Amino acid sequence: MADVAALKADLRAAIADARADGTYEEAVTTRIHALIGQLTPLTPTPSPFAEQEFVAGPWRSEFAQFGPKHTAGKPIQHVSSLKLQSFSKFPDVPVKIVTIEQEIRVEGGHYNNVSDMTTPDGAHGGRIVVWGRYTLNEAMPQRYDVAFYAVELVPPAGVSDGDFRAQFGLPAELPLRVEMKPPRLHSDVVYCDDDMRINFGAMGGVYVLKRLDSPGKSVSFS
Repeated sequence: MADVAALKADLRAAIADARADGTYEEAVTTRIHALIGQLTPLTPTPSPFAEQEFVAGPWRSEFAQFGPKHTAGKPIQHVSSLKLQSFSKFPDVPVKIVTIEQEIRVEGGHYNNVSDMTTPDGAHGGRIVVWGRYTLNEAMPQRYDVAFYAVELVPPAGVSDGDFRAQFGLPAELPLRVEMKPPRLHSDVVYCDDDMRINFGAMGGVYVLKRLDSPGKSVSFS
């Protein structure tokens, strides 16, 4: 266990060793991946299939190496667009992604991606929720097969839907929740303990997440 604690501490130190813009020197990225490679065989949760309640909860991304080309090499905090964040369900309006969280709840099979965002100038905020459901296969106990079925924009408390649309330059009649045909993806939970989770995504992404002590933003946890 001491080795695991040391590896986790080294991994978090490497993740913190980012440039001012949140990107990494190549040597640091190499070190992060080497530490991930050392940690994953030591997971105390070799079968997430059998321990779904332990894997569940709200998690925040500490490190994200995105797989898709349009986000490859970008830090967690980066300027993106609602189009890219919503499977093209919302307009191509620029936004700044501030935090990326994931909420997994066994009841209902929820697997939701929740991103806090602002306008590029930081003047106004909001949230985008990509709603998904997961299924598991005992033959591949680390794999969460995910079907995303809706995407929703959530104004901050006290901001009306109309004001929110105006702040982000969205059409006045735009619905803030859109159902969609579920794109089917998967994510392998290759490491999970009391406060750290490491996932390998279907499109080549690598993610290190920290467990949060919170009730959740899209679904509640008790």
